[in-house]
Order: sequence, then structure tokens, then C-alpha cells
Amino acid sequence: MRFRDSGPRAAAGRVAVTALLAAAATTGPLAAQVGSPPGVSPFHDLTVRQTFTLSGGRFGGNTALAGVGWRAGPLAALRLDTRLSGPMDFYVSFGFAGSSRYKINTQRDTLTRKTGPFKKTLFLTDLGLIVNLTGAKTWHGIAPYVGVGAGWVLPSAAETDTGGYSAGSNFILVPALGTRVFFTRSLAARFEVRDYFVRYEWPALYFFPVDHNGIDLPFVLSPGLKDRQWTHNIVLTAGFVYGFNF
Repeated sequence: MRFRDSGPRAAAGRVAVTALLAAAATTGPLAAQVGSPPGVSPFHDLTVRQTFTLSGGRFGGNTALAGVGWRAGPLAALRLDTRLSGPMDFYVSFGFAGSSRYKINTQRDTLTRKTGPFKKTLFLTDLGLIVNLTGAKTWHGIAPYVGVGAGWVLPSAAETDTGGYSAGSNFILVPALGTRVFFTRSLAARFEVRDYFVRYEWPALYFFPVDHNGIDLPFVLSPGLKDRQWTHNIVLTAGFVYGFNF
């Protein structure tokens, strides 16, 4: 009689133990997959694939070693971003800055050769890639990124100074660090720090200047320097972002 009673009880016990072990084994993976409840998760999907940004800021400027480079001034820009695969975005940016520059007449002495500043409007255009550091999501509404681009800076009117320096278009490299702060799914603010690496080329008369009689004058740049120079031009911008889908 005792043997018959122990059979069903033992089987029931084994079933209960097996069920408890299975529940314990699956609780961990399920919890890991679910994560934070959607209502309290700090991460939210970016649902727009394109953004348009209108921004303003300041072009840092850098007169370079010769003192004739582009100077600081206000800046305004338009920008279009489109999402690629993964965390990558492609962007195109157009802007203009109110700048100015000095001129050097290498035929004059050191006291009178530099004149200005003369106002110029600069047109800046570049395209490049950014990497969203939180992927295709925001963290507490914030979407930080790093990027790099390349393009050109062009003055409203090119000119060549006496002495041979040409103040025209310049190639630029543009590393950037920024973030978007989303208020809704399609409206955000953008804050960005960029560095326009601008390349200058110096004429021979900056190293060996002569006056109109052919007499040697003090050099503008030391003859031991290179005839090309890369300069930093820090740019700070803030703007409004509108997101949409094509």
C-alpha cells in the first residue's frame, strides 16, 4: 500500500521540481531580452531619416603666419542630413560668414606694407559623414555624434595682392563634434563644434621681397618656412532641426 502511494507522489514531486528548474533557467534570458520597460527606457528610436538644420554661430578665423588669412566673423548655415546604414549619416552643408583680411604690399617697407582690414563674405560648403554615438536611437532625447567632411571656402570676390598672394578659394577639411537634442520626434536643437582646416599657399615674394627698384626688403615670412600652411578655424554653431522622411 505504501509502495503504491509513493509512486504518484514521487512523480508529482519530480514534475514540480522540473517545472521550477525550467522557470529559473528561462527567467534570466527573458529578463535580459526585455530590458527596461518602454515607458521608462532612456533610449528611443530615431524615427526620421532626414533632417534639415538652420544654424548660426561664429567663424573663428585665423590670419595665419603671414597675417593675411581670413579673420573671425558671424556665420549662418543650412544643412541636410540623411541616414545611411547603421549609425552612419551623410550630410551636405552650405554657409556664409562675414569675414575680413589684411593685405601686404611687398614693395613697401615694414611700416607701411600692411593695410586693412578689408571686409569679405566667405561661402563655405562641405559634405561628409557622421557617426551617431548612440546608434539609431536617442538617449534621454540626446543624439551625440562625431564626423568629418571636406569642401571649399570661397570669398565673394577673389583677388591677388601685390606680391603675388592670391586670396581665392581654399580647400578645407572639417572634423566635427556635436549633438542633437530632440524635443519631439521631428523637432530638435543642434549644437556643434567644427574645425575648418584651411590651406594657404605663400608666394615667393613673401620670403624674398623687393621694392619697385629691385632693392631687397625685410622678408614677410622667414625663408626657412614652408610655402604652404594649414590653419585651424574653430566654428561654434547652434541651430534648429526639422526631421522628416522622404
